[in-house]
Amino acid sequence: MRKLIALVVVAATLYGGYWFVGRSQIQSKLSEALVDIDAGDYDLTYDTLHTKGFPSRFDTTITNLEFNDPLTATSWAAPIFQLFALSYRPNEVIAVFPNEQTLTVDGEVFTLLTNDMRASGKVRANATLAFQTATIEMDYPRIRTEEGAELAMASILAAMRLTPETIQTYDLFLEARSIELPEDVRRMIDPQNQQPAIIQSLRFDSDIDLSAPIELNGANTDPIGLEAISIKEFALAWGEMSLSAIGDVTPDATGLLNGSFSISARNWQQLLDLAVATGSIPEERRLLIVGMAANIDETPHVPDTLTATLTITDGQMALGPIPLGAAPLLR
Repeated sequence: MRKLIALVVVAATLYGGYWFVGRSQIQSKLSEALVDIDAGDYDLTYDTLHTKGFPSRFDTTITNLEFNDPLTATSWAAPIFQLFALSYRPNEVIAVFPNEQTLTVDGEVFTLLTNDMRASGKVRANATLAFQTATIEMDYPRIRTEEGAELAMASILAAMRLTPETIQTYDLFLEARSIELPEDVRRMIDPQNQQPAIIQSLRFDSDIDLSAPIELNGANTDPIGLEAISIKEFALAWGEMSLSAIGDVTPDATGLLNGSFSISARNWQQLLDLAVATGSIPEERRLLIVGMAANIDETPHVPDTLTATLTITDGQMALGPIPLGAAPLLR
């Protein structure tokens, strides 16, 4: 019995020592990282940084955190920011954001309001700290301007993970639900209120191939390049109108793209109605565009759906036989 008690005491002492050493390491390393950021191209300030949670957690709280990027004239500020990790699983971290944050872009101040906003990340428990997963979720996010205009959504989910059985291919996913545009923006794109006030959903699902794996403590100091993008799903649903796309593109050494996308638009004439209502397309050109659409439609047997292939060759885009100009550079 005495030996058992002694063993328990020794184990508790060792674990307690591990926790206090871990807390000290977290506070010092995190403080050093924040100082390094502030000493570089960015400005970063905060009031306090404390870690608690004994015995099973490392809970770190930073108060009045502010990040500034002078080059782009953007800044982000939060009255409180928290990082949580289990003491026996420190390579998995959860970040919790306050319900109100401030974002300044070129002198214009925006307020981000959420019912709940949190992110999580996981790295491999090895020397290089290879990236595994990252997720950010927002419940009822609203971005409000100083004048009171507001972009609101029911929810946002963004995620990234290392694709199983690969070392430098990553899955990217984004979904926003029940999107309500600011009133002035909605009047601009739908002046006659032809569409519902709520955009049902926006979804983006893709794979990206990188030139090297993402490692937080890796030896590679060269910038990681983009080797290929595969869009498994892009989908936008607004009322009875929807737009979807799938395809693959690959940039060359200079960033010029090559590849193709299959694009499908259901009830696409409603999009044409919006373009005419806003003046983007003159009414007298409506029949011409309808005729061109009929010529490039790959699914003429589906009356309410227009399907066409967007090809990109040496950075030049074409929708069917119709040239569209240069595609964006990716490098």
